Amino acid sequence: MPRLDIDTRRTQLIDAAIRIALRDGLDNTTVRRIATEAGVSLGTVHYCFDNKRALLEAVVETLLQREVDAAEFDLPDGATPVDAIKQAFRYYWTLSGAQTERQRLVYELVAYLVRQEAPGPELAQRIFANKYEVVRGFLELFQKKGEAELGLPADLIARMTVAMTDGVALAWLADGDDEKALEVLDSFAEILAMTQT
Repeated sequence: MPRLDIDTRRTQLIDAAIRIALRDGLDNTTVRRIATEAGVSLGTVHYCFDNKRALLEAVVETLLQREVDAAEFDLPDGATPVDAIKQAFRYYWTLSGAQTERQRLVYELVAYLVRQEAPGPELAQRIFANKYEVVRGFLELFQKKGEAELGLPADLIARMTVAMTDGVALAWLADGDDEKALEVLDSFAEILAMTQT
């Protein structure tokens, strides 16, 4: 295998860790299995990451960045507030809500991290801070387009939205009912639109 620079090798190891976690679960994502998946020695993993914690932090950061990159959404001109919010929720659902393995991994990561002393809670908080930031980005776009003024503080709307979308996605993991999930998202959009002025 050709020599790769450390950044390329780190990306390769992060991707290997994500593949294993998606396929086999977080508990089975060991350093040894990551090395095997990436086709490198254990020494290479330890050269790129000081410990499993550092690798886990890199996995979380990569997932967060991919979520931000995927969150590029352009509101249609002239849409009513309720239609704009519904379209944003459907866009979310297409990108992440209906991706079973990815959603399961994010929930596994949060549950795992809150049980760890370090880097646990801080990383779990970062996952949610990222989600709130994505929603706030939509809200800023919503206001710039002049669809309506927010009737509630942006931070509160962001937390409400993340709580709702995560709940819908978690229920969807259990029942796989796309129709009900979209019905809940549409209904929440109508409720949220009523708070706009």
